[in-house]
Amino acid sequence: MPVASTAIVEPGARIDPSCTIGEYCVIERDVVMGPNNRLDPFAVVKRYTTLGAGNHLYTGAQLGTDPLDKKFDENVASYLRIGSNNVLREYLTISRGTQAGSVTEIGDDNYVMTNVHIAHNSKVGNGNTICSNSLVAGHVEMEDQCFVSGGVVIHQYSKIGRLSMIAGNVRVNKDIPPYFLVSEFDAAAHGLNAVGLRRAGVSREAVASLKQAFRLLYRSGLSRDQALEQIDALGTLETAHLAAFVRASKRGICPAHRAASGDPTELPS
Repeated sequence: MPVASTAIVEPGARIDPSCTIGEYCVIERDVVMGPNNRLDPFAVVKRYTTLGAGNHLYTGAQLGTDPLDKKFDENVASYLRIGSNNVLREYLTISRGTQAGSVTEIGDDNYVMTNVHIAHNSKVGNGNTICSNSLVAGHVEMEDQCFVSGGVVIHQYSKIGRLSMIAGNVRVNKDIPPYFLVSEFDAAAHGLNAVGLRRAGVSREAVASLKQAFRLLYRSGLSRDQALEQIDALGTLETAHLAAFVRASKRGICPAHRAASGDPTELPS
């Protein structure tokens, strides 16, 4: 295992011999690290953190930090579990859970940029991009293949649906339904995340059904329950997921952009 002479690896850390540990890194006890992880200089992995395989921690990245919670007892065992093939860029912080035995979870294939904070007890799925200076508060749940632009602030307990896109400097204080594009200071739905859907290989038929679902949900004048009944009838996997997400929302979903009109795949001019 290539370990720089200035790195500190505490006894009790279990690190696969294929890992690379850079200059001045710190790995505390009770860390488990799978194969082919790479830590650039000054990265820190604190106790009770588990990493899968092939993650890359850039300079100054800090994993398993104590939660930013006044009620947190630093003597309790809580956890951070990170999957495989994540890119974790410079100076980000990801906290472990706040209650004893609780967990913050990051899946696979995520790209998390500089100076991002992901707070205690959040759950981030697979294939997400979180851009620089975004803040993900405690207990947030993010599904797969989301795109969070720079400077986004996500309120605690919010849920971010699959293949959604959040524009820069948005305040998210409601749940973001899957497949939608949101912007404004307070997150508002402008239409479908057309680019993300195309890149994900979603079929034209499915995209057409999501367009109709957007209109039903935001422009039809129907009650939520009436709109969801009609969305159910569209009969695609994507619209079924959308309907289930909306029904499960406890905070409520973000509203539509007030000036929304025309094709829901386009921003209004």
